[in-house]
Amino acid sequence: MSTDKKPVHVLSFSPSADAELNRWVLFYYGIPFKEHRHTLPFYFLLNKLAGGKSLVLCRDGDTKLTSVRDVIHHYDTQAAAEKKLIPGSLSSEMAYSWHRYNSELGHAVVEWAYTNLLPHKTIIIRPLTLGSPWFERCFVKYGYMIPKRMIWKSQNLSMPAADKALRLIRDIFQEVDQILSDGRKYLYGDTLTLADLAFAVSGAPLVLPANYGGDQFEQGAIPTFDEFPRALQEIISAMRQTAAGKHILRLYAEERYITIPATHS
Repeated sequence: MSTDKKPVHVLSFSPSADAELNRWVLFYYGIPFKEHRHTLPFYFLLNKLAGGKSLVLCRDGDTKLTSVRDVIHHYDTQAAAEKKLIPGSLSSEMAYSWHRYNSELGHAVVEWAYTNLLPHKTIIIRPLTLGSPWFERCFVKYGYMIPKRMIWKSQNLSMPAADKALRLIRDIFQEVDQILSDGRKYLYGDTLTLADLAFAVSGAPLVLPANYGGDQFEQGAIPTFDEFPRALQEIISAMRQTAAGKHILRLYAEERYITIPATHS
């Protein structure tokens, strides 16, 4: 990773998929960065004060990037053609994949995961607070109902919605199974693209890959398999056996800590 430039500063909510995708993207591009993780409600306050609009706020010098998609476009323009996450020849495919995997799959996974895990304080409190300042961790530990209600209300969570979300998750995993059925290495042939990263990050809570969260060799902002309730363990075990699930596990094992030669100024 290049060290000839001052690190980019990132404000993030540790367990969010956009925060995880942002970490992966910056590492891939070889961008030194310092991540400032906060939990709820502190993240929302700090993000608003800083002029953010999403679960990621990235500052590169005087440039403020208010979404992970902005981060991707900002650095992809500086990458060599053969290393771009959004190849010019696949622009329409990348637009579709972003909507299908980041938006539709990502939202469904949020519904499914939080609905099933928020009732279990002992399981979810570490992912919610990982990397946050000590006083924020204490706040969540002793005032857990506040962030729990914030998430539950903001996402309109319910068990019927979570069950519907799981059906959509399975449908998208089956779509990816079909794409990979010809033996290709990546979703669009022999090249790693934004489609692979978006699918892997959004689908990660269904297969629990190692290296999630940017904490290599450590447990990131995601519960361990043993921490999940038994019924959810059965779902995770089944999803791990799909071609799509294996694709996520392979990407995290083989691609998560690969950096392209730095091309940024």
